[in-house]
Amino acid sequence: MKTARLVDERTWEFVDMDEPVPRPGQMLVRLEQVAVCGSDIPDYVGVHPGFPKPTGGTGHEGIGRVISCPSGHYSEGERVLLWGFDRHHGLFQELVLTFDEGLLRLPGDARPERVLMAQLLGTVLRPFRRLGNIINQRAVVIGLGPTGQLFTSVLRNLGARDIVGIDPLDWRRDMARQMGATEVIDPGDMDPIEAVQELTGGAMADIVVEAVGDGSTYATAMALSRRGGTVIGFGVPDKEVPDGVLDLPLMTMQRKEINLVMTVNAGANPYDDYAAALDWIVQGRIDVLPLITHILPFAQIQRAFELFADRPSAERPIKVVLQY
Repeated sequence: MKTARLVDERTWEFVDMDEPVPRPGQMLVRLEQVAVCGSDIPDYVGVHPGFPKPTGGTGHEGIGRVISCPSGHYSEGERVLLWGFDRHHGLFQELVLTFDEGLLRLPGDARPERVLMAQLLGTVLRPFRRLGNIINQRAVVIGLGPTGQLFTSVLRNLGARDIVGIDPLDWRRDMARQMGATEVIDPGDMDPIEAVQELTGGAMADIVVEAVGDGSTYATAMALSRRGGTVIGFGVPDKEVPDGVLDLPLMTMQRKEINLVMTVNAGANPYDDYAAALDWIVQGRIDVLPLITHILPFAQIQRAFELFADRPSAERPIKVVLQY
């Protein structure tokens, strides 16, 4: 089978490997599509040292068809979303071993990239299980990449009064309006703190989503929160340093009594989050298809990462998907 491996900063190569054989409790899945995620980028740009990386890379947003399931729990040809698999070898490969309990059944007749987004949407839904009422709340989303766009749409679904999106890229601001933002801010054109003060009449935000992962944007999130407000920490903080250690404005957080809700891409039982997200997508509560701007063949993984990481304005990328 063909598998991809990072051999140096920003450099992918393909390696031929033997097809894996499932043991009891495992099954073999042929990948159909795998999306590039923001959490794949630190390895790609060399924040985490040491090359070559393991085969399959950090790929983790994937769907595929069951090839073999010795337990009989799944039938050959069933389409599944993967979340339980060998994390030492990611999904940037044609075939993967996974566990019987590490799958979510998907509608076989659905457009694949549509149901693929259940994984990412599930991670976005996760922190809302720990929040209270969203109706009539003022919200700000910092970072309008794929997750920021989904946070915007979820906030709209749950009844937020105002949803302000902040991002320096014009096409991502345009997409945020389509996904439900009531206002958008270019941080290169105006001070986000002053802008939100004006938009809210000085009240500031009840909920702020940090979907970038930088120390500066975490600090901005705290400044945008009202006293007693909530900041959702979604951005993975290893964009610049491998240990993810960032400076936080603790004095501001304490004086404003901010509730910091940290969340992880997949908790102890991500199945419930992914299943809920799949329901939302199938029911049409969120149209995820506009976010998928590029679908490239697996052989073009280098191009896919260049699009996603470098964000060339002529291409206007948001979500990039590899087709196997």
